[in-house]
Amino acid sequence: MSGKIIILTSGITTLGLYQYINSKKKKQYIFTTKAVSDHPASIIIGTGIIGLTSAYYLAKSGHKVICIEKREDVALETSYKNGALICPSLLTPWANSDVPKSYFQSLFSSSSKPTSIKVWPSTFFSVKFYRWIYEYLKNCTTKAQIKNATHLLTLSTYSRQCLDNILNENSISFSRYSKGSLQLAIDPHIFEQLVEESKHINNIQLLSTADEVIKYEPILKSVKDRLYGGVFSSLDTNGNIYEFCCELKKILIEKYNVQFLFNNEIKDFIVTTTIDSRTNQQQRHVTGLLTNENKKINNIDNIILTNGNYVMPLMEKLNVYIPVYPVKGYVVEITTPPNIPLPSMNLVDDVNKLYISALKPTAKQGLVRVSGLAEFAGWKDIGILSEPDRAQYLYEQTIHWLPHLGSYEKAFHSCSRPVSADDVPLIGRCDNFDNLFVNCGHGSKGWTLAFGSAALLANVINQKEYVKETEDINPEPYSPNRF
Repeated sequence: MSGKIIILTSGITTLGLYQYINSKKKKQYIFTTKAVSDHPASIIIGTGIIGLTSAYYLAKSGHKVICIEKREDVALETSYKNGALICPSLLTPWANSDVPKSYFQSLFSSSSKPTSIKVWPSTFFSVKFYRWIYEYLKNCTTKAQIKNATHLLTLSTYSRQCLDNILNENSISFSRYSKGSLQLAIDPHIFEQLVEESKHINNIQLLSTADEVIKYEPILKSVKDRLYGGVFSSLDTNGNIYEFCCELKKILIEKYNVQFLFNNEIKDFIVTTTIDSRTNQQQRHVTGLLTNENKKINNIDNIILTNGNYVMPLMEKLNVYIPVYPVKGYVVEITTPPNIPLPSMNLVDDVNKLYISALKPTAKQGLVRVSGLAEFAGWKDIGILSEPDRAQYLYEQTIHWLPHLGSYEKAFHSCSRPVSADDVPLIGRCDNFDNLFVNCGHGSKGWTLAFGSAALLANVINQKEYVKETEDINPEPYSPNRF
């Protein structure tokens, strides 16, 4: 039986690569040349943190925005139960030079570690997966890792400033609590690796002894013997992403008259094709949408897909390839009584794929949210807690660092993150369309990158020219046409 599976999956691999190679063409960043009206009608598909922040920047710049969501309210997919960290300091791309070895070890090892990347058997029958993994592995080189990390650093720093701007302009409560992030090292090798990865990041403190770590985060005093050192970033923070989305929704409705259409799933696009008189090339334009509610939406100036894990299959209706694949992770929530000591900063144990963050305590309870791990299960298992043992592993590792939380109530969740093939978001206009845009592929960094991604998208749609040495950033590295 195993031989048959190998032959079949090899055939699928060949088909996926054949389709990919035959679709290759010169990619470039393209600004639309169509006129921008004073109050353009912009349709946003998806209302997680990426969709809502995109709506915010477009509405603020004068767009008439309509948000379309297949669920009954905002932020009920990836943005509902995800990690709480906002961390510009954690920039190592998922596509990195260490991945190929660990990936193939996890595939063929009979005793994979809990931290290993897991690939579900059904994934081996997916052409979408092979096409995505081909692009992904191309980015798992040292040269690509350095380039992509630079783009992530630029966007995350910009995004952190954009978040501050939003909070200065609006009153938003989202259980923000952390005073930074502390990456933990249990031996000299891990410490040296953390130092190397942090050398281009500002506001970093290197803590070379366990005593220095305890000085920054006294709650770790009981596990001092496990510590060698650490790296602290004051730039990082945290918060409840779902709470933020709900607050932002209110602002969009009350302040900017943004319209929301819930329980509406996009079933098809209405597209017209014309010839550009200047270039003599075909130009496609999305003029309307059809939803499952038999609703037809016309007179669209711009359409923006921000629906995370579902961008790739939806864009296939337009024969546009967007290399964004769902990668499932797990989330643990530990609920404590009030007045129980909680970490004052995010705690990161990357060896065990552990990201711990305490949300702002209330008079009734404290809440610690833990996220981590990765597995490829495709679209079938999105939102399903398919492997509670992996969530249990995260919980046990958390208790190793914070043993005083071991007696309190815990709950497990899963969350699929939309990861691009180079772990850098895709932001901008799609080639051959004059009004089709995407903002997707943020992976585990969506909470960190959302604000800068939305501001950048608005600049592109509004045809704001990039000027060096301003607070804006260059959109070219994030173009969806780079693959």
